[in-house]
Amino acid sequence: MVLLPVLPERAMNFVKQSLVDEYTRVSGRHDDPKVYGGPAGDPGLIGPGSVSWELHSDMSAVGLAGVAAITMEILHPSVMAGVHDLSNYRTKPFERARNTAGYVFATTFGNTDAAEGLIARVRRMHERVEGVRPDGTPYRAMDPTLIGWVHTCIPWGVMRIFERYNRPLDPSERDRYLAEQAIIGRKGGAGEIPVTASDLEDYIDEMRPQLAVNEQTRQFFEFLLESPLGAKGPAPLARQINRFDVHAGMSVMPDWARRLAGFDHSPRFQRLAVEPYLRTVSRSLRWAFGVPPCRAMAEARVAAAAQTPLRQAAVASVA
Repeated sequence: MVLLPVLPERAMNFVKQSLVDEYTRVSGRHDDPKVYGGPAGDPGLIGPGSVSWELHSDMSAVGLAGVAAITMEILHPSVMAGVHDLSNYRTKPFERARNTAGYVFATTFGNTDAAEGLIARVRRMHERVEGVRPDGTPYRAMDPTLIGWVHTCIPWGVMRIFERYNRPLDPSERDRYLAEQAIIGRKGGAGEIPVTASDLEDYIDEMRPQLAVNEQTRQFFEFLLESPLGAKGPAPLARQINRFDVHAGMSVMPDWARRLAGFDHSPRFQRLAVEPYLRTVSRSLRWAFGVPPCRAMAEARVAAAAQTPLRQAAVASVA
């Protein structure tokens, strides 16, 4: 049970702001008028009325899916090699987290120019990333298969979190969401990617044999457990809290993925500890944010087109 609504208004506002501040400490602020404002009536790449607008308005779904999505991405050794060799995740972890969240929000709610500009910049960055895995296999970040895998892990994780802790989606909504997100994936350079829930199941079955844990993956997991992105405080305690967060995030993914990553746990631990924690976090973040700024600004941008003829008519009548 969440007891926040019975607190005095002043205390509630303090708690609400504290939750927002902690979330933005890691994920950043997403309220830039240059990105989410813009031409009146511009729907962006996906537009209002989409399933993506609903799911990505749930800050808990996007936030809680982060750990699962990142973990699933790097289970592909080629993705892990690129992150290990050329990423700044060790020296600038906050920047990496904010860029990832920003990509999700900007491509969903941003105006068309801002969204396409961001996708183009990410593509140019990926074009410079290539190398050789520890097992001798060459890789390049712009490989359509790798782009497709990295892209798919995000909506896959968001959808699973949303359905578990917000509301179930019907089959048509799942299909619409994946088809909407595929627009972004293809623009980013992805090859064959799922556009329906059935496609997603087949896609995961095809990708699963390519996933593995190696020394680079284990080093990343060590960083994740020690990461400043997670809990603050004495190192041993912070590490245990971070480990719990990773277990919680991965708990929404398939059993085989949790076992492969080494973040599996007992059903009893899931029932008594993980589920209450995730439900409380999810409800609290939705309560704290309400309609997030990126969506509110996008709605105002789209609605401005309908208001423009009225303003023109009013000016004409006065003249």
